[in-house]
Amino acid sequence: MRLRSIRAAAATAGALLLTLAGTAFTAAPASAVSGDFTYEVTRNADTYLDVPGTEITFDAAAGQRSFLWSRYFSTGPVDAVTAGDNIGNTMAIRCRNADGTALPAGTEAGAYWAANLVPPGEKQLTAALRWVFQAPADGSYSCRLSIVSYSSIIVNGRTVTMRVPAGAELARKDYAATADWTLQAGSGTVVSRSTTPTTTLGYTYTPSPTDTDFVVYQDAALSTCAAGSSICPGGTTAYTGTVVDTWVEAQPRKTDGTPCGSPLTGAVSRWNITNDKHHQTAANHVHLTTAQLPAGCTQVRATLKVRNVDGNPVKIHDGYASGTIAATHGAGISYSTAS
Repeated sequence: MRLRSIRAAAATAGALLLTLAGTAFTAAPASAVSGDFTYEVTRNADTYLDVPGTEITFDAAAGQRSFLWSRYFSTGPVDAVTAGDNIGNTMAIRCRNADGTALPAGTEAGAYWAANLVPPGEKQLTAALRWVFQAPADGSYSCRLSIVSYSSIIVNGRTVTMRVPAGAELARKDYAATADWTLQAGSGTVVSRSTTPTTTLGYTYTPSPTDTDFVVYQDAALSTCAAGSSICPGGTTAYTGTVVDTWVEAQPRKTDGTPCGSPLTGAVSRWNITNDKHHQTAANHVHLTTAQLPAGCTQVRATLKVRNVDGNPVKIHDGYASGTIAATHGAGISYSTAS
C-alpha cells in the first residue's frame, strides 16, 4: 500500500492563524520587524543565523514569564529549485542576556520549528513559533528570530540562496497566569498506526480566575520513520511517509486534581509528513473561556493527542536541540476580552 495523498492546506492555514493569535485578542505587543534577509543553504544544519531587525531587548524579574511568538516569518529560495531539491529548515526563537552572553547553563533558551521545503509544489515555508521565556534572574534579556537551512544538494560547488522576506516579526507580551512546559528528554516516543491516539505532554494549567479566556498551546516536533532511518525504527518501503492527526485535550479538574465534566478539545490538524518532507512541527491549540469550566473546576489537565492515521511510524521528539532549544513544548496564557 502507498501512503494516501492528503492535502495539508487546512493545517497550514491553521498554523498561520496561530502565529497571529497573540494579537487577535489584545492590544499590540512590543515587537521587532526585519527587512529582506538573504542567506546561503549549507550542506549540514550548522550555525543559526539571526534575522536582522527581529531582536527585542527587555528587563525581567527572576521567574518572570514572557510569551513570545513569530509573525510573517517565512523562507524560500531566491531562484527556483526543482523536484528532489528538498531543503531542510529550522527556524527558532532564541534568547540570551542583553549583553550578548549566553544564559546560565541548563536554562531553556528558545524553541524551534522545523520542516523540509519540498519543490516544486512548495515555494515557501512559514513558521508557527510560540514559546515562553522564563527569566533565570533579575536582568536584561534579548530575544530574536533565527534560521538555518540545509540540504545534501549543497555539493560540488552548488549553492542555493534563500530569502526571509521583509516583515518577519518577533512579538512579546506578558499575560496573566502564564505557564510553560517542555517534553523532557527520554519522554518522547515512536507512534505506530492505530485508531487510539497517543497522549503526551501533560500539564495541569490554572488560568487566572479574574480573566474571561485562556489558550493552551501544544506544539510537537514530528518526524516520519522512513525505511532505514537513523532517527527512528519501524519504517518500510511500503509507505512514502506518515499521515498524522494532532490536537489538544483539556480535561477540567478541581483543585485537588479530581476530574470534573467532559474533556474540552481543540481543532484536529492533519499533517502529511512525506519522506521528502521528513519532519514537521505540528502547531496545536485550544481556546476556552473560563465560563466553560464546570462549577468548582479551576484548572485543566492539558495533553497533546497524536494519532498515526496511515503510513510509517512517526517520532515525537523530546528534550532540546543544541543550545537548549526546546523541541516539543506547550504553554498556557489567560486574558480578558475586554482588556
